[in-house]
Amino acid sequence: CALPICTPLPAPSPRPKSKTDPATLQLTLQIAQRLAEKQATDITILDVSNRLVIADYFVVATVRSGRQGISLAKELDLEQKHLRQVRRRNPGGMETEDSNWVLLDFDDIVVHLFLPEARAYYGLETLWADVPRVPFTPSLPEQPPASEVRQPTLDGFGAFLPNDDRS
Repeated sequence: CALPICTPLPAPSPRPKSKTDPATLQLTLQIAQRLAEKQATDITILDVSNRLVIADYFVVATVRSGRQGISLAKELDLEQKHLRQVRRRNPGGMETEDSNWVLLDFDDIVVHLFLPEARAYYGLETLWADVPRVPFTPSLPEQPPASEVRQPTLDGFGAFLPNDDRS
């Protein structure tokens, strides 16, 4: 074919590897740790920096209720405002206690908080199966020794008594 529309297009060049900021990765891990401290479970960090231009990392976690998701969203929003003077880009009132998916967009980090059935239904990890996972193991906060112990009483409610280390 001699027409210009018949000439084959050149193969697209591979997208250059993006350089993610180490501080962004550190902040992503801090967000994941914060979620773990607040009883979010099954936390996965997806490195989408080579696939998307709108974000570097997705943090995906499961929450037990819509109320817990909203509470975590508010807490993370305030922490990011304090740390980086960045508030989430979607502050609209779409989250309610009936929400099964809460989304927080902090420019280079996007946090997805799902109820278990919504997480299984939407399957973000399956959708993004070809992106690298960032290893994350939550660290347990150090528990100070208890200064008091709940002891049973005759009325059955128990009482807080000083910890007796002589036992």
